[in-house]
Amino acid sequence: MLLLGLASLLHATTEAPISAVTVYSDRARVVRTATLTVSGTQRVELPRLPDFVDPDSIRVEAQGAEVSSVDVRPASAPPFPQQEARKLLATLDGLDDDLARAEAERAAVGLQLEALRRVQPEVNQYAMNPATGERPPSPATTWSASAGFLVDTAAKLEARMLELEDRALALKDLREKRLEEAGQLGTWPRKPGIEVAVTLSGTGLTKVQLSYLVPERVRWYPRYELQLQPEKQRVQVAFSGRVSQDTGENWEGAKLTLSTALPSTATSLPRFATWKLGTLERFIPEPRRQEERASAPPPLPPSTPEPDLVRSLRQQLLTRAGRPFPSEAPETVSSGPSSSATVQSSGPSQASAPQPSRSARRLFPGTRGGTLLGTVIDAQDRRPVPDLVVTATAVSLGGEETVVTDAQGNYRIPFLPPGVYTLRFEKEQYRPYARSDIQLRGENTLRVNVELLPESLGEVVEIMGAPPTVDVGSTNTGVGFSLGGPPSPSTYRPEPVVDSYVGLAPPPGWQPPQLSEDLPASLAGGYDLAFTAPRPETVRSCQGERVVPLLIESWPVQVERHVFPALAEDAFLVAQLKSPSRTVLPGGDATLFVGADPAGTAALKLVVPGEAFTLPLGVDPAVRTARNVRLVQAREGFISKDDLNTYEVTLEVPNPYPFPIQVRVVDQWPLSQDGKVEVKLVRTSPAARQDEQKGELQWDLVVPPSSKSTVSFEYTLRRPQHWRLNQSP
Repeated sequence: MLLLGLASLLHATTEAPISAVTVYSDRARVVRTATLTVSGTQRVELPRLPDFVDPDSIRVEAQGAEVSSVDVRPASAPPFPQQEARKLLATLDGLDDDLARAEAERAAVGLQLEALRRVQPEVNQYAMNPATGERPPSPATTWSASAGFLVDTAAKLEARMLELEDRALALKDLREKRLEEAGQLGTWPRKPGIEVAVTLSGTGLTKVQLSYLVPERVRWYPRYELQLQPEKQRVQVAFSGRVSQDTGENWEGAKLTLSTALPSTATSLPRFATWKLGTLERFIPEPRRQEERASAPPPLPPSTPEPDLVRSLRQQLLTRAGRPFPSEAPETVSSGPSSSATVQSSGPSQASAPQPSRSARRLFPGTRGGTLLGTVIDAQDRRPVPDLVVTATAVSLGGEETVVTDAQGNYRIPFLPPGVYTLRFEKEQYRPYARSDIQLRGENTLRVNVELLPESLGEVVEIMGAPPTVDVGSTNTGVGFSLGGPPSPSTYRPEPVVDSYVGLAPPPGWQPPQLSEDLPASLAGGYDLAFTAPRPETVRSCQGERVVPLLIESWPVQVERHVFPALAEDAFLVAQLKSPSRTVLPGGDATLFVGADPAGTAALKLVVPGEAFTLPLGVDPAVRTARNVRLVQAREGFISKDDLNTYEVTLEVPNPYPFPIQVRVVDQWPLSQDGKVEVKLVRTSPAARQDEQKGELQWDLVVPPSSKSTVSFEYTLRRPQHWRLNQSP
């Protein structure tokens, strides 16, 4: 008993709720905090972590005690209870038999009741016994006994019917519960995750913090709400973050920090290879002996696999429960020598869950293998490249693995054994690309992002991610690329170059990961910004987005109305302001309001403190402009007549507000494309800024309260008589 008590003290479990979360553009760091009392040396089991957590990022710290050791291990799935499954199947068979008997007896009792209800007395009052001359006995005396028998029998049958109905309902309820148990028992268990245990040494109250990195299934996007207050000449800026996650863990009342930083995962320095340039005046082909290889022996006949009892039991349970049976088992299940083991990943963050690859079957039991993932974008327009074939090859792989990028250009190749990998990226309309010397160790996850060059940029040249060796193998001017030294005459084909782009560039060094342009790391313009929510926040898994307020400020603003009377009667609100905020704000989508009325949306760029920028705020429906044109026609010339038209344009801008408003009026006069058509700007009132290249006029006005302002301009158009004119934008 003493030894059992001592063992219970040395092996304790504790709760460690999530206390803080830092969300990056494509990952998150989660901190769990546990408070416990330590007496001597104590081993504490911390909560089980999801299987996609990066094991190398797990870190444990303690205040009030010393951390002696930390054990991180993959949690093993419990063995499948075969005896319990067989017992449950037998119970379901017994319930089905009992229910069938109850239903059959209930149907028989129902038929008996129906037959009793059809019994009716039939007596002929005029019948007489010819022998004795007596009438038959009265119906009341003969029917009373029969009616009593019928009533008693019907009552017993009805009672039995109710009893059978109650029994059938009880059997159905019990059967539903057992079917639910069969569905749960037959479902393939999910990956159990990662177990973390820490050994503490000390005395007294101890605070333990467990932190780890979630490399996927987490995201946040900046969001703004800008409300213009015209009377105060201020803009209220509300900055928040749209956060969502589907990690399987609920962040309840956690300190939430949204960051634009991009944690680096590069651990090796780039290496340069020898880079050579040269020319050859002559090229003499040399015959080469063809190597003869022995043909491979015929394959052995396939062995008859042993029956998989666990799979058969699971299939029976799911069939009885009415659930579909998966084609592949998502988890390695240890249940004895006859059980089969297959592995499947829990699925990527931004693509559909991949099926188990061939390399997954080469891994040792209990290991998950490494993962290669990344994003492929177009180097020209910076857009993701979907439906691109990514092929991974390595000596340790014993073959190759192929996946296809999704709509966002993301790919993921899981269950890879350790080794040195080469990734090839191929798609029509893009140049082939390969990245070699990718070191994958243990169960690490490496991100390899790629930019592809379109074929339209020039000559087709296969570009390799490793430093190339450049040589020229023809009397023609050209450049060729190879990876392992000088090109052989049998495989080298010169690429002629005539004023075309061949992509000749120095060997690339480390390349920063390429992210989507709408992620915070891209919108921050290289700034590592962090915004902490003012109060604890709750973000539950798979519950959609949650808007977390981060900052509310009021900025002074200078509002102008820009009007284009020739194109629209509306006045467009434009705010000129300088950011008085003390922090840099990332770009993001903004919802605009004028007072309490919505005014549209806009996309903000990076805002630096003190930087001046222009913000469109939508349309001001209260200001409606008017444009009037007066035409005066004349004819000049003695022999050859010319038509001369004079156009007087008047623009009116009203101000319905009780305060003055600033208005920029923009209009234009036409420009001539023919030497025989002459256009001349005569006057502008008041004087306007002129752009003779565009034919544009601008006036900056201050319209008094509850009044209107008028501007005008005049131009002439001279052309030969009877000429028809046309215009182009």
